[in-house]
Amino acid sequence: MLMQVSRCRASKYSRSKRIIEPSDRLEEYDIMIREAEGKDKEQLSSLYRMLVPNSKKMNVLEEQIDKIRMDPFNFVLVYEEGGALLGTLTLNICLQAMHGTRPYGVIENIVVHEDHRSRNIGQSLLQYAEEYCRSLNCHKIMLLSHSKRLRAHQFFEREGYDGSVSKGFKKYL
Repeated sequence: MLMQVSRCRASKYSRSKRIIEPSDRLEEYDIMIREAEGKDKEQLSSLYRMLVPNSKKMNVLEEQIDKIRMDPFNFVLVYEEGGALLGTLTLNICLQAMHGTRPYGVIENIVVHEDHRSRNIGQSLLQYAEEYCRSLNCHKIMLLSHSKRLRAHQFFEREGYDGSVSKGFKKYL
């Protein structure tokens, strides 16, 4: 189930912002992938809690979700089924000088509700983000995942991501 990428919206960074159009709904299941909205705060918080259950710093804000929606390079995508958010990922488009005008994508915070895993929800979200990156002529997508999420790593490898080509580093501030 590949989704369309087309709609434009004005932004402060450019004359128009290319964004991901909500997918065509599958009427029998009422499913779509779309950008998160402020009203999704509670359901996003629940999903993020499954990703980092012991985080004391997590603080999902409606204002931040809405701010991300207006940014031409950042997206919080959600997989919605029957009004419930069952998965999410964050996609950042990064401009650079090394590859001409070709940006790259970074995917983080990908999580599928624990009761709905192995239903191709994560795969649908990744395909959606990848299609958008292709439409922007991105030269690569980097995906970050906690080193202890071994099942997730197996999933990412099945989806074509190679965890052996780079090593990621983080410094929390």
